[in-house]
Amino acid sequence: MTQVVGLDIGTSAVRGAEIELTGRGPVLTAFSQVGLPPKTILDGEVQDVNALATAIRRLWENGGFSTHAVVVGIAGLRVITRELDLPWVPDDEVDSAVRFQSEEVIPFTPDKTLLSTQVLADATSADGSKVRRVLVAAAHSDLVQGVVAAVDQAGLQVTGVDLVSSALVRALVDPAQLSEEPEAIVSVGAGLTVIVIHQGGRPQFVRTVGTGGNGATEAVSQALDVPLSDAEVLKRRLDGSTAQLKSAQRATVPVVDGLVSEIRNSIQFFTSMPGRQAPTRVLVTGGGAQLHGLMEELRGQMLVPVVAASPLARLDTSGVELNEAQTVAVAPIVATAVGLVLPEPNPEVRKFNLVPPELVRRAFERRVTRYTVIGAAALGFVLVAFGGWRLWSVHEAESQVASLTTSVAQLNAQVPTYNRVVATVDELHTAQGQVNHITTQAVDWAALVNQLDSITPAGLAIESFQGTGGPDIAGLSSSSGSAAPPTGTTPGATTSGGIGSMTVAVSGSFPNTAHFSPVAQWIDAVSGSSMFAPPSVASVANAQSGASTNVTFESVVSILSGASLSQNGSY
Repeated sequence: MTQVVGLDIGTSAVRGAEIELTGRGPVLTAFSQVGLPPKTILDGEVQDVNALATAIRRLWENGGFSTHAVVVGIAGLRVITRELDLPWVPDDEVDSAVRFQSEEVIPFTPDKTLLSTQVLADATSADGSKVRRVLVAAAHSDLVQGVVAAVDQAGLQVTGVDLVSSALVRALVDPAQLSEEPEAIVSVGAGLTVIVIHQGGRPQFVRTVGTGGNGATEAVSQALDVPLSDAEVLKRRLDGSTAQLKSAQRATVPVVDGLVSEIRNSIQFFTSMPGRQAPTRVLVTGGGAQLHGLMEELRGQMLVPVVAASPLARLDTSGVELNEAQTVAVAPIVATAVGLVLPEPNPEVRKFNLVPPELVRRAFERRVTRYTVIGAAALGFVLVAFGGWRLWSVHEAESQVASLTTSVAQLNAQVPTYNRVVATVDELHTAQGQVNHITTQAVDWAALVNQLDSITPAGLAIESFQGTGGPDIAGLSSSSGSAAPPTGTTPGATTSGGIGSMTVAVSGSFPNTAHFSPVAQWIDAVSGSSMFAPPSVASVANAQSGASTNVTFESVVSILSGASLSQNGSY
């Protein structure tokens, strides 16, 4: 079967899942997640194409996926679904009929609107005419174009653009247990919360709320006057064991209450619509679903069961070898990526596809080119076969032997020239490969030093550093500002995928009342850079002097490929 990867682009991370559909059920063959820099994605829209493309490339490097074909999920404030009643038209004319009436239900201009439809039901109106109830998915083309541009830049091929809401239904609804009773699914992400209510595997209602787990992080940051990175750590440890954690916990209460209110009101709005029934239960997933107090508050305010849900229960995960801790970490965040690849639980439902027309046109052109090449190769084969037959016939005629011999001699005379050209081309390819290898493995020490200087926390100073490149490029690295490291100097082994390492001596002075360890600040700052792996710290020394504490320590940092000459354009 053709392999496709589901690509979930969230606010804080990008995730990929590859599924193999077998007779025993779906098998998860690969899964990976890579974090995104802050503000890369805002309200579901790409703000930094380069940063997203870099993250997707890292995702493919880490994930071991077997294909470059992806289905992308989209959600956001400029992605909507609407129900629409149409005069009855054939299936192949539904999209055209919806586009004709799109200005009545879609808030985007027609030239900026991408549409896809699902037929929900056929019915008879009060005047006896036949009508079709259609679920319309619409997205602003700028939102989709941003996602497609990043995927293209990462070297992948977009084969489909689907709604996150539909992917959630496919991931969490087991076809073997399909029911006609309404069911609500809530996915709480970092920046968005998606609420979808389905009936028998058909989405009936979708709403996207522009808040999620990041709202709690910002509340903690403001309440305690700490950086967002520190607030995120505190948010994940809200056990109330210290005064600081109690303050952080109190800061998240309004966020949790507001989010629960949005979820409850959305479900109540659906229930109040004519002909609708209240959902029999609420399935909750997403990384933000682990927000302290959220599940308890939902269970307290909803009149139906509220259940934490994950698709892992119906997947064979033996291919990815997840241990118990990894399974717990992956379970809340995998639903969208998995659902983008799985088939619809209800075979009567057609998947949405919001692929831009120009992308469809490019795919068509690629297919035409491929078929043209195949046709040309087949024609060439026929011509070669026919030529062989003619050659045999001519060879049988004694009168043409001399002419054929002359032709062969001329061709043989050109062989040395051809061989020289081939040798020259091979040498050129070899040289190009050596250049590419060097530039991707060589450390850009100037860029690295500037980066190190810019991320060093206030109050800390770098006293000295020693660095070395990877084993493949010995002699091209720098140490203590020199052109090459001292002989025998090996600050530390490079991490997997690294191109070098460095040992940094750091010192600084901090007030005794400081809330956070300067060592922790150093680790967070270095870990947040795309040039470095999380560092190790040793030889920490603290000395109090009056109202201040002097700290010195040594840190070993692995240098990642983001610090190479090719990544920084310094060659």
